[in-house]
Amino acid sequence: MNRKSPVSGSDVSKHIRRLIGRHLVDERIRRLTVDTGHDAEFNAYFLYPAFRNGKPTVGPLIEMLMGEITAFCIAKEERRKAKLADKNLPYDAPAMDRLARRARRLFMDARQNQSRSGEGGELLLFVLIEHFLQAPIVLSKMRLKTNANMPVHGTDGVHAFWDDERNTLVTVFGESKLHKSFSSAVADAAESLEEFVKNVGGRYDHELLLTLNHIDLDGFPNDIKEYLIKFLNPFETEEGNRRLERFAVLVGFDAKQYNEVASLSLQEAEEKFRQLYESGAKKAIGTASSNLSTRGIDLASVDLFMFPIPSVDDFRSQFERALSE
Repeated sequence: MNRKSPVSGSDVSKHIRRLIGRHLVDERIRRLTVDTGHDAEFNAYFLYPAFRNGKPTVGPLIEMLMGEITAFCIAKEERRKAKLADKNLPYDAPAMDRLARRARRLFMDARQNQSRSGEGGELLLFVLIEHFLQAPIVLSKMRLKTNANMPVHGTDGVHAFWDDERNTLVTVFGESKLHKSFSSAVADAAESLEEFVKNVGGRYDHELLLTLNHIDLDGFPNDIKEYLIKFLNPFETEEGNRRLERFAVLVGFDAKQYNEVASLSLQEAEEKFRQLYESGAKKAIGTASSNLSTRGIDLASVDLFMFPIPSVDDFRSQFERALSE
């Protein structure tokens, strides 16, 4: 039996929404509306880089992602205090500049310690979850990954939002994969999610405890913060039993459609690309559904972001160069 909540759901929702950042998604990313009928049992987002002069703007997209590193790596309290420190300076922002430099170092050190490439995908997924799902990040593991001895493997990050209808917290676990083919990327993502959902090596429990111990809820009243923390306790609370979970998956992959429209006029290129993209959507839905369901993932709990780009290898290379500048 549910006890009366000590705080109102509307207050919780208001404070969580306040954490959502401002992202330049509408300027840099386009969304294709596809009627998949009853083929998609999950939420599918058909996205691609905005076109300019008949070409996808991958470079400006990466430039946009560079501007997201501070929000991804630095706790909200630190960012708020830095902005306050700069408030009386009309032309300069030394405190925020220091945080930005620190965030970039954190990002680069984390990648070296974890022997990974492709965190551009993590960064892009962070932006997409906040923008499309309206779920702010509450645990960025990038800060924790700088310690090579700290086990922070698992999903790419943890976001959350308040479900007003069900009056409960929803945690969103992110998983990003950048591969040369869609089928390979979605298969890899499904395998990772299976290990998480089945708590292989205690990954699921560990993820919740990481969130519980490092949750980023700057400015929350103590009563609301304490209430939300109860939802994250995986062992002891009624609220923990009520909490819902979703999985946000970014699948980035090489798309030959860009080459197929390269010779078209500036006016025709993007429209033709959209037609080609849409024509392959149902097949992609089927491939994703098969991989996820085979791995035991509840399809209704999945938000899948499809992101075709001209070349994953080129995307990684450009991201590396931008990061080191």
